[in-house]
Amino acid sequence: MGRGPPYRHWISSSVLSPLPLVLPILSVVGLGDVPESTDAREDAGRRTTAANTRVRVSSSRSLNTPPTSSVGEGQPLSGSAVSPIAIFAATRWELQAVRRALATDRVATIDGVRCHIGQQGDRTYWLIQTGVGPAAAGTVAGKVLKEQAMSLVMSTGFACALVPAQVGDLIVGTAVSSVYAEGTWTMRNDRVLCDEAARAGLLIAAQDAGLVARVRTVVSAGTVVCQAQEKRRLRRLTDATGLDMESAAVAAVAHERGLPMAIVRTVSDLVDEDLPLDFNLFLRPTGWIKGMQAIVGRPSSVEGLNRLRKQSRLAANRLTEWF
Repeated sequence: MGRGPPYRHWISSSVLSPLPLVLPILSVVGLGDVPESTDAREDAGRRTTAANTRVRVSSSRSLNTPPTSSVGEGQPLSGSAVSPIAIFAATRWELQAVRRALATDRVATIDGVRCHIGQQGDRTYWLIQTGVGPAAAGTVAGKVLKEQAMSLVMSTGFACALVPAQVGDLIVGTAVSSVYAEGTWTMRNDRVLCDEAARAGLLIAAQDAGLVARVRTVVSAGTVVCQAQEKRRLRRLTDATGLDMESAAVAAVAHERGLPMAIVRTVSDLVDEDLPLDFNLFLRPTGWIKGMQAIVGRPSSVEGLNRLRKQSRLAANRLTEWF
């Protein structure tokens, strides 16, 4: 980016130098694009249209899969052999962490949404990227769950810990609500309970994987919460264990359709930790310029970005281990 003839004369080298560090982090929080893998491109080239339906299904090459999986086994999650499990993740990086554990051999396209489909034993699962934030997550979940019957809906990916925790710990939701900020943080009256049988399965899988699981309410915000002070305020307001941006929106759609809900995420940033950048800048149409200027104007942010990249990598590895 920026090194070709149209750009190299007007983009400062001080901006270009942090880009290799920044872009992987932005992809984690969904603010930067990551090129599709070769598998994904080949998947797209092999799509066919199924008759009399809006769901298009095609085959793809499977990923390497461990011998066992907490989703593929019969016991950990509720569900049936008839209806699949829908697993929603916001970003490509988070979805890739799941796909490293769960092989997929088909791609279905529902109203423009690509769904990677796989099966272990009698359990079929759909892996779906929503994009970042409640609006994107609600829209994608709505499209998929309208057209395809599911036995369980799961929100997964990374989360901020709102309690003392370690990077890579699991957060397992008992319920989820959303919050919004208009001067102060306010909780919406949209609480959705998570399925108890599914949660029991999640905890069994965590124990089998030797992972620490923190069990309590999850809360979803419409913005990236960057400051430790704001995280602590949300903790006091909500008594929640984890913070994300998508689970409440996905849960609302699941609840509307009468489907059981589960939440399992891994900790990528901590309650007493400031993020190195205001990542909300990158959610705005012109925010990239301001975001890069913020990096150049505050060189210490590069160190923080490197730390967050390492934490996100660990969170991704733990997510793969759980699945």
